[in-house]
Amino acid sequence: MLPIRMAETERDDFDGTIVEFWREDEFIGMVFWDGEVPVLQIYPDGDGDVQDLDVRELQRLLDTAVQIIDPHAFDEDMNELREAVAAAADEPDDLHPATAILLAEFDEKAAYRTDDGEGFFRRGDAEAFIEKCEELDLGVVEMEGFDLEGVNLIPRPTLNLVVTPQKMMSWSEFRTYANATAADTLRFWPSRSSLVIAFVIQQPDTETIVA
Repeated sequence: MLPIRMAETERDDFDGTIVEFWREDEFIGMVFWDGEVPVLQIYPDGDGDVQDLDVRELQRLLDTAVQIIDPHAFDEDMNELREAVAAAADEPDDLHPATAILLAEFDEKAAYRTDDGEGFFRRGDAEAFIEKCEELDLGVVEMEGFDLEGVNLIPRPTLNLVVTPQKMMSWSEFRTYANATAADTLRFWPSRSSLVIAFVIQQPDTETIVA
């Protein structure tokens, strides 16, 4: 089964952003925001037949698509949560061994660090960070984009991902789902050189850590 790709677009007859799903040059469907809810439309194939879709792949793509189209996706203030997990990361003895390995490898790769230790990574290092998380059995559960201009961090509210917990998944399934969602989302973010990315990761014991 060929992979599905997403395409972000706008149409004159729709308000806001639309995310289209394609398999090669065949249109599968689209996701758009309708008033207060996200709506998914699936279309028949070119011969008018039903289309077989990988449920896990579609679930991952829908999670990313909703983050893109939802005008309220970033209304919640996450500062208290991020401060709490940053404080937990200040205790090295509490770190999962995999987290300790990850932070040691990427500590010096951060393009910028705040006074409380939160790191911000250029695109190439951010991509490697996500890959390393998958390798170490860690999951990226939050990702935020900023522009670093000199020593100034400029928030970009539309560049934000929070991966929704999936109760029906085992840890290994959720970890791969979260990391794949983060990697897919990052591919759609701007490629400008000023872009830096911050992460919150989750350990197998469910503890979350600011990288």
